[in-house]
Amino acid sequence: MDFPAGFLKNTMFFKDLSEKELEPFLPIMHKRKLPDKTMLFFQGDPITHVFIAKTGKIKIFRNDYTGKEQVLHFKQQGDLFPHVGFFRQGNFPAHAQAIEDSEVYSIDIKEFEQVLMTHPSASVKMVKILGDRIVSLQQRLEEMALRSANERILLLLIRLSETHGTELENGWVKLNTRFKNVDLANMIGTSRESVNRMISQLRKDEAVELKDGDYLVFPEKLKDDLLSYS
Repeated sequence: MDFPAGFLKNTMFFKDLSEKELEPFLPIMHKRKLPDKTMLFFQGDPITHVFIAKTGKIKIFRNDYTGKEQVLHFKQQGDLFPHVGFFRQGNFPAHAQAIEDSEVYSIDIKEFEQVLMTHPSASVKMVKILGDRIVSLQQRLEEMALRSANERILLLLIRLSETHGTELENGWVKLNTRFKNVDLANMIGTSRESVNRMISQLRKDEAVELKDGDYLVFPEKLKDDLLSYS
């Protein structure tokens, strides 16, 4: 079976489980290869599986009423999606597409539920993790409602440095995904023009750099800038 338990331990949803508690989940994990541009699922389709990204990158997006694409997230190694798949019946809330050659592990929800029914200690730990995830989503909703566009941009860049970043020298972090400014704007509900202006200012402040299409960010400077709005 090509699914080391150590990989699961590095995912948000399974991180608190012991190796013994992880064992029953391994047989229901199935690897799937996704060539670049492959659609994994479509918005509105019934949710039958959830997925864990193994390699590559998966774009999560919607189309608005005009057909314009709105990027919501980028998933990479260790990310589980969609979070609404477990403990809830319904449809996929968005589309998912590989944006480079990728691999994911799929989990059949019915099989997952059977494992939980026979292993209650794992179930309790996962419910607690979901609770933490709900708190995180509430905080992001508060950001949308209470923070200015510039503050939301700073918070997004800080968050991306933690979830999509590789640490470099002297405090810099390289974002592993190539984000366009319109992608950043869509993720926080603001305009591309607002992002353009803020990124330009951050580059002048030497808190952000753009090299060969990749964003480099300096999280400590971004946090200092964020404090200035307090």
